[in-house]
Amino acid sequence: EPEPEPKRASYSTYAELRQAEFEVPNLEDVQKLLSRLEATNVVDELNLDELMDQNTQKIAQHADMQMFDAAVESVQLSVEPEIQDWNLPEPDLSMAVEQSVESIIESPIAEELNVETNIEQPEIESVSEPEVELETQPGGIERFTSWESTARTEDFQVLYFDVNGVTFAVPLDELGGIHRLEELSHLIGKPAWYLGLQTNRESQLDVVDTAKWVMSEKLTNDEYKENYQYIVMLGESLWGLAGTELKGTELLNTDKVRWREMAGKRPWLAGMVKEKMCALIHVEALIAMLNAGLDVKALS
Repeated sequence: EPEPEPKRASYSTYAELRQAEFEVPNLEDVQKLLSRLEATNVVDELNLDELMDQNTQKIAQHADMQMFDAAVESVQLSVEPEIQDWNLPEPDLSMAVEQSVESIIESPIAEELNVETNIEQPEIESVSEPEVELETQPGGIERFTSWESTARTEDFQVLYFDVNGVTFAVPLDELGGIHRLEELSHLIGKPAWYLGLQTNRESQLDVVDTAKWVMSEKLTNDEYKENYQYIVMLGESLWGLAGTELKGTELLNTDKVRWREMAGKRPWLAGMVKEKMCALIHVEALIAMLNAGLDVKALS
């Protein structure tokens, strides 16, 4: 039920009014007010738990966004230098050819040298007729004046290669490597049998026109040069013999070779392979002759 409105007091004098202002409040009214406050849960009305959950979610979302922005910035900074540092090496085609040949010639039995012929050759800038004085490699004629036979006491492997229809043999342990013949630089002042200079990686190879060096009197024109495909390197020198075809390897018994005991007029000839009737090259003597600028007719 609604509480009755309190009656307004009437005062006759000012003194009675001042006295009324300082009267003690009604204790019954105070007790009712306290009872109402105790019955009401202020915390529940404010929903503090819900407010705290909402604030916690907002703080977590803000922290996640800061971490995400920092991660993205870190990734962007690290990706750019990583891409700039990618240096992809170009394939070395000449190395592939050499390794293919060298792995085959190590076989202890005769087999066909399987050299890929359809490899794209790198373009090499040709140097046409530079004016260069003739300079022979160190070690000339004096190196084979004390010629020694290379007769073997144990079986050994040889590589056969063809030059304008003539077969030659070279011991594998004296072979300096095999390269594909590419575009050559022609030097003024070199002998007629000097085919040209080929740049290979960090070295320059002196390529011999093998047919002209051995049998110049049988040549009628220069068409045979178009058939040269390989360079057979001699030992650790920079001299290489131009060859038409690689004909495989063979394990030779020392008795299958007719060994030369004296240098004679052909110090470059170590002996003859009996069954194939081909010349076995004396690598050391041939290098000495090339260094001295001599061909097969020089000692005739």
